Amino acid sequence: MRYSTDIVVLDLEATCPERDTNTIERSNIIDVGAVRLDRQTLEVTGVFSELVRPRDFAIFPHITEFTGITPEMVADKETFDHVAERFVHWCGPRNKLTLAVFGAYYDVPLLRKEFDAFGIEFRKHFVGTALDIRALAMVWLAEHHHDTSGVTVERTLQKMGLTLDLDFHRAVADARAEAAILQFFHFGRASV
Repeated sequence: MRYSTDIVVLDLEATCPERDTNTIERSNIIDVGAVRLDRQTLEVTGVFSELVRPRDFAIFPHITEFTGITPEMVADKETFDHVAERFVHWCGPRNKLTLAVFGAYYDVPLLRKEFDAFGIEFRKHFVGTALDIRALAMVWLAEHHHDTSGVTVERTLQKMGLTLDLDFHRAVADARAEAAILQFFHFGRASV
């Protein structure tokens, strides 16, 4: 498989005030993780990982339980505007990458919201849409006669027979896992 640009697999962790809901409006990003994949080989060519001090919303205990990220871990970190500046620089020009996420309904809108909150123009840096790795996972699962309800990163990896030694629910670990799913979807192997 060849893409016209490199792929940046992005995963975000956020404050999210309510357990089991993805409330974008009342969430701040607290962890940004990304893996850059070569457009032809899908081999990892770069990694970005930074914790973020939330500006408006506290980290709730269920988020600490889920991610391992505590308020103390982010207390001395920079707010999203500074992290976004480094992330955008790491990504490079917008026409040189395709953003990929597992479930485009959450990470991309949350990223847009945080960009807007700090007056950063999203479309200046990213094309408006993203490749949805979850949709590709569902295609693979269906083609291999697996149930497609409740598709998660961990479940997809398990069905693909991939065992990764990662700290799931930290952004960079999840981005690596999602990159492995994309690699496996196209090549039947993963090398993250």
